Amino acid sequence: MIESLLHSLAQAPPILVYVLIAVSCAIENFFPPSPSDVFVAMAGFLSQHGDYQPVTIFLTAWAGGISGALVVYGVARRYADPFIGSRVGRLLLPPDAMAFLLKEYGRYGWFGLFLTRLLPGFRSVVAPFAGLNRIPLWRFLLPVSVASGLWYASLTWVGARVGDEWDLVVRFLDRLYQGLGAAAVIVLVLLVIGFLWWRRSRRTGT
Repeated sequence: MIESLLHSLAQAPPILVYVLIAVSCAIENFFPPSPSDVFVAMAGFLSQHGDYQPVTIFLTAWAGGISGALVVYGVARRYADPFIGSRVGRLLLPPDAMAFLLKEYGRYGWFGLFLTRLLPGFRSVVAPFAGLNRIPLWRFLLPVSVASGLWYASLTWVGARVGDEWDLVVRFLDRLYQGLGAAAVIVLVLLVIGFLWWRRSRRTGT
């Protein structure tokens, strides 16, 4: 399947592939299974043969990812009060959990948004979290732009520079995802432990 997709991308007009990259990177902000990373890495791989320009691949992916994040942020900010006050909102975002996450944001700020934007499973929740809590646009956009830029630059570089065989790119990406996935699990465990301890402290008044 990967080989046939590579062949299809190689035969497609470059402008179509760039549009596909931008749209998939935008969609990833509210539909995490979007295959945006694969498209970016594949285009980078094909750039070895002169079909695509790595800088254009990076800028297209970066612009798509940031645009999607801004849309999600704007919608979440616009409808924050009705959503949080609804039954579904209280179920998905209990007040205690929101208060704890805001406390952690106050503690880690820029770095917290930057780190979670890089981690699988957390990446797509940064924009709605910032919007629902009305974090100022520049405080949201700066770390997200830097993290997204680093991520898409890495994917483009991996596709364009790590060997002439797609299997080498896949193995490299697998190791990268495994490392980031492990980091995401560690962060999640620490957040759960921290939340439980914080809630217990509030109830006991200590």
